[in-house]
Amino acid sequence: MAVALGAAILPLAVSAGTWSTTAQYGTYTLGNYVIANDVWGSGAQSQTLYVNTSSASAPNFWVNTTQTGGGVKSYPHAQRNLNQSMKTASETGHWSNSGTTGCYDYAFDVWLPSEIMVWTQWGGGAGPWGSLYQSNVSIGGTTYNVYQPGGYWSFLKTSQASSGSCNLGAIYQWLVNNNKLGNNTVGSVQYGVEITNGSGWWTINSCSF
Repeated sequence: MAVALGAAILPLAVSAGTWSTTAQYGTYTLGNYVIANDVWGSGAQSQTLYVNTSSASAPNFWVNTTQTGGGVKSYPHAQRNLNQSMKTASETGHWSNSGTTGCYDYAFDVWLPSEIMVWTQWGGGAGPWGSLYQSNVSIGGTTYNVYQPGGYWSFLKTSQASSGSCNLGAIYQWLVNNNKLGNNTVGSVQYGVEITNGSGWWTINSCSF
C-alpha cells in the first residue's frame, strides 16, 4: 500500500499522510528510521523532501529538485542506527526505487565509522571514486565490482536493479575475513539516492534494513 501511494502522489500536491520540508538538513523520524533531506554538496540548489508518514516499517519517500554541475549535491536517505559488530551483523538490505534522470546513484551507505557504499542502480555517467580493487566478486549471493577509493570501500552490483535485496552482513564479513577492515562496529546504515545533476523526481518506493 505504501509503495502505491508513493508512486501515485509524486507530481501532486501534498496530501494527508505526507510530510515535507525544504530545509537543507530537514529530518523526519519514522519508526526505527530517520528520513533526511541531506542537501550537503557544494553549489547545491533547493530540494523538497516528501515522506509517506504511514510507511514506518519500510520507508517511502521522494524528492523534487533541479541540480546542475558536477559533484554530489544531495543524498536524501533513510537511516537506521544499529551499533552491531561487523562480524556478527546479519541484516539484509531491501529496496525499491524509481525516477532515473540526470547523474545519480541509488546506494546503501554504511558507517563503521569508516564508510562502505553499496550501489544498486546508477546512471548519467555516475561512477565511484578511486580504482577497481577486484571485479566479479560473489558475496552473499550477489556479484559486485569492488572499488577502494581511499579511506572507504564501494561495492557496485554488476547487474543493476531498481528493486531487490543484498546481504549487507555478508559484505561486512567479507571485509573482516579478508583483513581489509578490523571487526569494527556498524554504527548506522542508510539507503537513498546521491544526486549530482538533473531535474525532476527521485523516489524510494520502499526500503528496509
